[in-house]
Amino acid sequence: MLFVVLSDCLVEVKEEEESVQLPFKTTENLPEDATVEWDYCEPECRKVHVYENGSDQPDKQDEEYRDRTSMNEDPLKTGDLSLTLKHPTERDSGRYRCEVKRGCKLLRRKRLFLKGRVQVQDQTGDIRNRSSYIDPTPLMADQSV
Repeated sequence: MLFVVLSDCLVEVKEEEESVQLPFKTTENLPEDATVEWDYCEPECRKVHVYENGSDQPDKQDEEYRDRTSMNEDPLKTGDLSLTLKHPTERDSGRYRCEVKRGCKLLRRKRLFLKGRVQVQDQTGDIRNRSSYIDPTPLMADQSV
């Protein structure tokens, strides 16, 4: 089976942002019965968002992301599989993966790196900026499975 792996990209969050978009645009009119799954992959895996059977599936996502994620309407029809993450925190920094599947068949995959920047208060009460960064080295190229 051949599937498409779109190039990795780096998304940066500025501390004043209320939300951040993890972009993923692909071909329009994907199969209606396809499932879109967004995962956080580092250091442990967490289910960020699931779109299946024509709607979001909040019961299938990690509690950490409940009420913090959204996708555009009709993502399979429009090909815009981008995910909006509300109220990003330092803990959200890291690797993300989006996969589009139809049954056991992988149709699309994209990986992103979210680099967060938030204000933290140190023990003295001073506010300072702290960045978190994950090396955006590509993990995998197009391949046959």
